[in-house]
Amino acid sequence: MKKIKQIKKYIALAIMSVLLITMLMPATASAYSSDSELWDSYTMPSKRQKERLLDNAELLSSSEKDALLQSLNFMSNKHSSNIAILTVYDHSGSIQDFADDYFDYNGFQADFNGSGILFMLSMSTREWAISTHGSAAYAFTDYGQEKLMDDMLPYLSDGDYYEAFDTFVNVADRYFTLYEQGTPYDVDYKDTSPAALFRAFLICLLIGFGVALIPLILMKMDLTSVHKNLNAAGYQIHNGIHMTLHTDTYLRSSTSRTPIADNSSRSGGGGGSSMHISSSGSSHGGSHGHF
Repeated sequence: MKKIKQIKKYIALAIMSVLLITMLMPATASAYSSDSELWDSYTMPSKRQKERLLDNAELLSSSEKDALLQSLNFMSNKHSSNIAILTVYDHSGSIQDFADDYFDYNGFQADFNGSGILFMLSMSTREWAISTHGSAAYAFTDYGQEKLMDDMLPYLSDGDYYEAFDTFVNVADRYFTLYEQGTPYDVDYKDTSPAALFRAFLICLLIGFGVALIPLILMKMDLTSVHKNLNAAGYQIHNGIHMTLHTDTYLRSSTSRTPIADNSSRSGGGGGSSMHISSSGSSHGGSHGHF
């Protein structure tokens, strides 16, 4: 009888354990589930559905989220273009397609005549993606996106996600400003700001100083064995002075001509923005890679 009671007790404990695990599983799954669908349907809404920052991968503290969202909202309104960030644990399909679809099916095209840029991170595959649309596609050229990632990747690799996202916002502010001034950041962009000109002047000054200093150092090294003479006797020739007649005879003349290449006829490196079509039929710019 005692053994039967113990068996019943073990069965009851087992049932309670199974029920407890079953109750906890949805909460755990929701925290680490695949972020394969972050939009309600595959239709283009007439209103933006999400905030400009969605940190599903929980990479940021609450204070960092607040500060970053404030910056994103300010810069978006300043430049009349949505600037958004998305982080996920996982995603389905191509990360570029996912970023495009997130932008389209969450209504980011509903603001500012469709202009906007989304930066996305997926932590399971350690991938990043940029999706641009409207005017933002021309503000963020292929070359500009490459330079943007040069600035962001060191922070992403070190796990300093807030600094990476803050860099993204600051570079976006610069690129949009240049685009609004009619000089988008591209392969042929020349920075003529006072700070850039001053840096160029300092570099030229240092290079010129170095070029002038090297021959002086070499000349000084050659003179290390030379000593001062007390009189002119050491410089006199004691065999007398012998002068001979020297004439130059003109024989012929010739002229050599070499054509100078016309730089205007050269085909330089390509610039601009590469475009592709998303599943919604919209035209997007963008790029993607690993960190």
